[in-house]
Amino acid sequence: MKKTGKAVMGYVLAMAVSAAALAGCGGNPAGGQTEAGGKAEAQSEGTKYISIATSSSGGAFSIIGTAMADIINKNVPGISANIEVTGGSSENILLAENENVELAMTASDVLALALAGEGSFEGKQVPKEDILGVMGGHMTTLQVYVLKDGPIKSYEDLKGKKVAVGPAGSVAGDAMKTVMDAYGYEINKDWTPEYLAHGDGAEALTDGNVDAVAIMSTLPASPVATAAASREISLLDLGQEQYDKIIAECPYYIPASIEANVYNGQDNPVERTFGSASVMVAHKNVSEDEIYNIVKALFENNDVLVAAYPQCDEWSVENATRGLDGLVDMHPGTLKYLKEIGAVQ
Repeated sequence: MKKTGKAVMGYVLAMAVSAAALAGCGGNPAGGQTEAGGKAEAQSEGTKYISIATSSSGGAFSIIGTAMADIINKNVPGISANIEVTGGSSENILLAENENVELAMTASDVLALALAGEGSFEGKQVPKEDILGVMGGHMTTLQVYVLKDGPIKSYEDLKGKKVAVGPAGSVAGDAMKTVMDAYGYEINKDWTPEYLAHGDGAEALTDGNVDAVAIMSTLPASPVATAAASREISLLDLGQEQYDKIIAECPYYIPASIEANVYNGQDNPVERTFGSASVMVAHKNVSEDEIYNIVKALFENNDVLVAAYPQCDEWSVENATRGLDGLVDMHPGTLKYLKEIGAVQ
């Protein structure tokens, strides 16, 4: 979904209103938040409390997870869901692996790295048999933005610079390392990652405390639009050689481009970048009945998700295995529902 000018700002305001409304939902419910790993204990007989690992507050996963928890609480008897504020995709996989949460939102590229023990998962490979796919979702795109009137005009200019990459464990961190590796720039030697929440990263850029910001998100991304409303920005385009190298060596990344004028000041399109699919996973020990009832509620109330976050129209039956095929097996609870409605054999 591409928006420009006033449409971008309207979208950002709508997202803020949606997030605020969802956060105000009563009960334990949807709006409940706990810190990562701080799983709530059941407080009433017959009620199962579950946690959904999401992202930093205000991030896409946080907004979507809040809406998902609300749907679960209203449509799945005996289950009370809350979200956990986390560092994002990488941390969420580890929380699921350690059974600290029942559901974990992550990205297909991060999942691939976790299963291979590469990138930020070097030395802590996640066993493939422990993690099962629950559902696939929307696409996200790598966006690296700088001040339009600043000195950074290309990725080559980032040598020796500071780049905000989201909180530790966020998907943008691994993506940005992949990019800089393709340019031959070694992390913490040729460039310095700054682990800031996406909103803080935008502010750090406009304040001059970092030289660029990387975010893996839908288009337009709220933090980027907010930064662009304060100072005009430019988006960086990968060089052809580096782009070809990344796509060839990282099959879990999906080629992507960005139209011009998505953000204030962004006059030029980005012809070469990449993205990944957002997915939800669970530990193999989460029961078939629980996952069946959860995915049934989520798929059949997709309009509630779309009202919270427009790109949730991609969290659909048609995309149920997107980003998961070839990486992990689907959870038997999800397969039971998909077979029931004739979506799979």
